[in-house]
Amino acid sequence: MNINRLLLILGLLLPAVGIAQILDDSTKQVYGSFSTGIFYEGNVMDDDTILQHPDTLIDGFRFMTINKQNGWLWQDLGNEGTATKPFFLQTPENAFTETGFTSFSSFYAPKIAQIKYYNTRSPFTNMAYTQSTNGLANLEFTHAQNIKENWNIALDVHRIASSKQYSAKNSEDRLVSHWDFILNSNFASKNKKYTFLGSYIHLNHQQLDQGGIKPLDGAAFQKPSQLSTDYNTRYQQLLSGVESRERWNNMHAYHQYQLTKGIQVFHTLDYQRQKYFHSDTLISTNNVYQVYSDTVSADKMKSYYFFENIQNRIGFKGFYKGFKYNVGLTNRIYSFNNVRLNETGNKKTEVLIGGTAGYWFPDSSKYLSTDLYIGFGNSANVYLHSKLKIKGFNLGFKFITKPAYLFNQNFESEVALWQNNFGNVTHTEVSGNYLFKGDRSYFEPGVKLNLVSNHLYFDQNQIPRQLESEAVLFNLNLKAGIVLKNFKFSNSLIFATTSNSDVFRIPSFVNNTNAEFHIFYAKVLHLYLGTDVYYRSSFLADAYSPVLRGFYLQDKQAIWGSPVVDVYTNFMIKSVKLAFSYNFINQGLPFNGFYTTPDYLAMARTFFIKVNWPLFD
Repeated sequence: MNINRLLLILGLLLPAVGIAQILDDSTKQVYGSFSTGIFYEGNVMDDDTILQHPDTLIDGFRFMTINKQNGWLWQDLGNEGTATKPFFLQTPENAFTETGFTSFSSFYAPKIAQIKYYNTRSPFTNMAYTQSTNGLANLEFTHAQNIKENWNIALDVHRIASSKQYSAKNSEDRLVSHWDFILNSNFASKNKKYTFLGSYIHLNHQQLDQGGIKPLDGAAFQKPSQLSTDYNTRYQQLLSGVESRERWNNMHAYHQYQLTKGIQVFHTLDYQRQKYFHSDTLISTNNVYQVYSDTVSADKMKSYYFFENIQNRIGFKGFYKGFKYNVGLTNRIYSFNNVRLNETGNKKTEVLIGGTAGYWFPDSSKYLSTDLYIGFGNSANVYLHSKLKIKGFNLGFKFITKPAYLFNQNFESEVALWQNNFGNVTHTEVSGNYLFKGDRSYFEPGVKLNLVSNHLYFDQNQIPRQLESEAVLFNLNLKAGIVLKNFKFSNSLIFATTSNSDVFRIPSFVNNTNAEFHIFYAKVLHLYLGTDVYYRSSFLADAYSPVLRGFYLQDKQAIWGSPVVDVYTNFMIKSVKLAFSYNFINQGLPFNGFYTTPDYLAMARTFFIKVNWPLFD
């Protein structure tokens, strides 16, 4: 979508916002964010009855992509919706057996723990839209409404569409097409003894795999100092006819019943149907760039894997004078089949028992909590997570041992084959941070120490490996900021190191800086003008493989090493938020571009517009 269409959208929007403002000035506001309550399944599990409300603050609204909303701490393929990988090792959030296909789901798939449930006094609708001059469109739509006082239904829809930066036939030549929606409902009996939460998740994510850039002059590789500003004219994609797709249909239900005061029985049920597709219709053409091994003779390939999981958990929970607990048994029956080879069955069972115990102090800002789940029978899974928050300190300890990813264990296609018997991967993590807060400033140092055993990775030949030795990773995070009447400044600096740089390729430091000025324009409009500066030290990051739907080690090309400057302005008209941003405005100073993943260019200089319009009646 070009700049003219952006201006048309803005021209249609602003008069409508102005009308809304005039109406609001002459009428009494009956409903608003205060009449829309939000809660999560975790709140129900913890018997936390305090409802949250839609965010009405402008702070943080400036971020135009999901990656930047998450601190830009992930590799991607240069555009929204593309495959991602975190810069730094992330400790798992469960001890279950999983597929290993995380490049799309980490960012773009809805998470059960993050699903919002509503209790509204009036219908609530929230619309958000982000558009850029290089063809990125991000649409979010939410509608929630109480059918009865104790019964709510909500629909959440998310659409991502991004266009190619190079080899584009037109300005809207699609690179990524993503849809997901969540239909959920919650119900509570009038006597509050019975509560039900349910959700249905559908996801359809498609990525055309370009393989990176190929200079038209035939050069094998261009350094950042050699790059041109005109990506589409000067560069072509390496690969053609390659596509990856995921399709999910998941259902989740949680309900509980109060037996006596302080004691409840609960039950959760999950059913997951997840399909993973990959195809290459031009193997002989694409393999010129060594995508596959030299022995590949097939003309085309297509893989289709199907993951199915039925998961039950039943248990008891309760609370007494600040002490809360829940304990239950989880049973999973899952299968992972190669549909192209007519695999069926292969069902396996996984059983874990455990729960949470903790003490919350009266002001609820201080607590000590421990989650513990242990597998038995054929399961050797363990998940332990302890958290302590008291007097500005946040301390954490994790110990997780879980089976190797299913994809790393077995895979077969026309271009690759492996059968492994990898052992459990074990993670130990110690973390802590402390907030020093003054009247107008703050300083928050934090540390994280990870010890990982039997780490899984793909080597330089795209073959799955398991690290035989242990590895240590250490992060020091320093956050600081100043908040004045009309100016604020913040900085986040991460220093990172590892005992095994051959396998763990990480930047030695990462820095995010923000400066923002507040202007009260014409005594009617609060404008926030600011800039974000990002820098990651150059490092030999993992390369991306379409066949793996993931990343593997490489020794040829470094990424980042160049500062990125964004400028923006945010403002609100009543409850409507608007933001304009010019990202990578320093393109050409010092370089015309840089790589976010080997061979994949970061997004060029781009203008964005973002709108969020909540309706409460």
